[in-house]
Amino acid sequence: MDRSTARSLIYNILSLCHVYPDEKVYGSITAGERMREFRNALHLLDEKNFDDYLGTFEQAPFKTKEVEQLAMAREYTRLFIDASPHVITPPYGSFYLKKEGLDSEKTLSEVLGFYHEAGFIPREDLHPDHVTDELEFMGILAGEESQASGNEKIKLEEIQMNFLSRFILPWVPTFCQKVAEHSRCPFYYDVSNLTKEFINFEKNYLGVPEELNSRKENESATTAG
Repeated sequence: MDRSTARSLIYNILSLCHVYPDEKVYGSITAGERMREFRNALHLLDEKNFDDYLGTFEQAPFKTKEVEQLAMAREYTRLFIDASPHVITPPYGSFYLKKEGLDSEKTLSEVLGFYHEAGFIPREDLHPDHVTDELEFMGILAGEESQASGNEKIKLEEIQMNFLSRFILPWVPTFCQKVAEHSRCPFYYDVSNLTKEFINFEKNYLGVPEELNSRKENESATTAG
């Protein structure tokens, strides 16, 4: 497994972990071979930094299947879909960008432009800037990069860096922090921390310019506060 293939696999699994965990999704997440591949991919990229959350993440779903799947589904609904008086942690970017005073509609249009250019079709049942779609899109790009060479490889790396810096860094770390703060389920607590840690790795791996790093970190800190 090369690094681009590992990154693609990690993005795809983290994307799946942010889909409503019906029986089919739950079965896909908890498949033993998938978990082994996930661990191997994370260790290939960074053997130490992901381990703090990986152990609990691997064990959380493996209790009594029916009970745990229902518990995860209830917690997913509480966190991301239907809480009173408002959704606790909305899983789509426009909510956070609007709070920062940014033009969320323009940003959403730009996200769709990236999708269209790459031939990616977002899920019909989700908002286009849902964390699931954005992570899946990055996984597809990383997978294509693993098969490319020369100028095509460089182009795909640039697209990933631009998409990460413009549409993921401005809100996903804040979203993950809020999930970790509010989750009553170990699985989602660890998913959020793993996602945040991986996005931080990607920021460095893809070479997001330092001045952009600082601006996004300041924005996230302000929003979290």
